[in-house]
Order: sequence, then structure tokens, then C-alpha cells
Amino acid sequence: MEPRTTLARRPAGIVALIILGLLLVGCGRENTTTIGAILPLTGGSAQWGIPPRNAALLAVDQANAKGGIKGRKIALEIEDDQCEPTPAVAAIQKILASGKPIAIMGAVCSSATLAIAPIAESNKVVLISPATTSPLLTNAGDYIFRVIPTDALRGKVFADYVYARGYRRVSCLYINNDGGLGNEKTFSDSFQKLGGKIVSVDAYPQDTRDVRTQITKIKAAKPDAVLVVSYPDDTPIVLRQAAELKLGLPLFFQTEALDDPAVIQRAGSAAEGVTYILPAKPTGAAADAFARSYRERYGKDPELYAAEVYDVIMLIVNILNASPAMTADALKDGLYKTQNYAGASGTISFDRNGDVTKPMAIKQIKDLKPVVVATQ
Repeated sequence: MEPRTTLARRPAGIVALIILGLLLVGCGRENTTTIGAILPLTGGSAQWGIPPRNAALLAVDQANAKGGIKGRKIALEIEDDQCEPTPAVAAIQKILASGKPIAIMGAVCSSATLAIAPIAESNKVVLISPATTSPLLTNAGDYIFRVIPTDALRGKVFADYVYARGYRRVSCLYINNDGGLGNEKTFSDSFQKLGGKIVSVDAYPQDTRDVRTQITKIKAAKPDAVLVVSYPDDTPIVLRQAAELKLGLPLFFQTEALDDPAVIQRAGSAAEGVTYILPAKPTGAAADAFARSYRERYGKDPELYAAEVYDVIMLIVNILNASPAMTADALKDGLYKTQNYAGASGTISFDRNGDVTKPMAIKQIKDLKPVVVATQ
């Protein structure tokens, strides 16, 4: 066996090539800026994670084609949180351990975002959620932002809508997590201030397959209507079992799960006539340009939260390219100064808590298709 050749014994040309390769690897790392992304890519809420992932990849490719951030290519590090707090914490820890990112986009589900917000805040890393609506995020910290309105606004608008249609006695059914509880509370508080009465409140575990017990209790309470807070995987279950038990009451969903055609397909005729609330569809040049780009790349219209994620990435890119410093604090300060940004998801202006206000739309399922019935 020949003796092992050390680097010092290799021919000078080979040594030079090795050193050059190592330098190029080092330079490659130095010329890359990482943005983390935490999304539900598996599990029952994957419908809320796949479109955002697609939009993030589109945004990064477009930004890199124009020079990235200050000439550095953007690397997107995506981790799956399954819409759950524990995997979300593992995801952010993995992203932080691999090298401090300039920012993190995520999460989608409120319980996941609320679990990782303290970690981002303590590490002074900007966290921007494209979809979390829980009011608890408002006071989560100086480095925490979102580009979707809080449930405090959503609950008030929906309560006004339900009350204005003559419903005075409402039962609430919600998925038992931070997002579900926050949505139920904001609606209930607003509805009761109007003079309405919440006659019953029932929760069901996340990932449940059976809500018959809760629906039976609702029937016994004899409400005029039912407020439901559900996620994509459980929405068809609620609808089908409500039909099976002949609940026979108007259903108002305070999440946008029904905006996904796959959810309506799974629910079938049980979805007919159901009403739900979500941010209004944006209009304008930025929204149109994004929709075109998304269709060209993926062969379909942008789905839920895709536009919001696109805006998150582009806000990070635009602010840092315009800033003299390439730091989390520069990004944070730039976000707070952002007013009337014409984005793919609508006009974005951050308040002192990192929250935004946008118009809300109310839709109803007619002939198994969503139709806008009000905008507020």
C-alpha cells in the first residue's frame, strides 16, 4: 500500500487548485444572504404551506435575477412546522443553528408563530408572518411583524356582519389552539358588545376526526347561527358531520379554509350556503404582476397566502437594498417606516406593533363556488 499523500507532498499545481476551491467555497458563503422560511408542508394544514413555499421560491428567483441583496444571492432555508408549536420551535432552532439568517418568514398558523416569536425576539432576528392573525402577536416584540390583519379586526367585521343580518343567539365551535381561541374570542367579544348573546362555546382537538359530540351540544343550545373556527383538514369534517346530524343552522367560518377548492371538494354539498371571512382580494399593478408571474411558473392562479409571502420576501429585499447597513436592526427599522407599500397582497403600512390593516371580504359558497357578498 502506498503511503498517504499529505497536502504538503502534493504537486504545487494540485495544491493551488485545492486552495482555490476552498477560497471559492468561502467566498460563496460570504456572498450569500439567508432568509429562513417556516411553513406547514406536511400534515393537515399543508394547503396553507405549499402555495407560500411556491411564492417564496418565485420571489427569491426574481430577486436574485436582479442582483439579490446588495449583490449577494439569497438562499432560502425552508423548514416544515406542520402547523404545530413543537415542530415550529425545532424549525427555527435549526435555521438559527445553521447560521444567523437576515430574517425569517413564518409561520402560518398562530400557535406555531407564537411559539417561535420569543426565540426570534431574543435572538434579535426579524420574524414576519404572512398569515398569523392571533391578537397575541401584536405585543410579541420589536422584531415581530405580520402582513395580514389581526383577528381583532376580523372578529369585529364578522360580528358586525352576522349581527346586521338579524342573528342574536350564536354558538361558537373552534379548533383548540391559539388561532382558534383567538378567533373565537374576538368574534364573541365584538358580538356581545353589539347586544348579541353567545349561547354556547365548544372546542375540539386539533387533528380530530369527530366533532359529533360538539355539534350535538350546539343543537341543544338552540342558537340562531354558529360561528366556526377551523383549519383546512377539519373544515370538511365539521361541515359533513353538521349535515349528517341535521344541524340546519347558518354556519359562519372565521378562517379562510373554504377559499381552498380542495376543501370545498372534500366537503361536497355540505359546504353550500356557508359564509366565511378573509382579507379582500388585492387590486393594482403589483397584484396583477405577481399573479401573472405565478401563473407563468406554476400554471394556476395564486392560492391562499401566496401573495402575502411574496410581499414578505420583497419587503426584506427592497428595504435592505435601500439601507446602508445589512443588519436585522436596519431591516426592523425599515419595516416600521414602511407606509403605503403597494404589494401583491395589497397596500402595506406597519403600525408601531408591526401590524397592518387591510380591507376584509365576506364570501359565501354558492353552487360550490366562493362568491364575494360583502367587502368592509
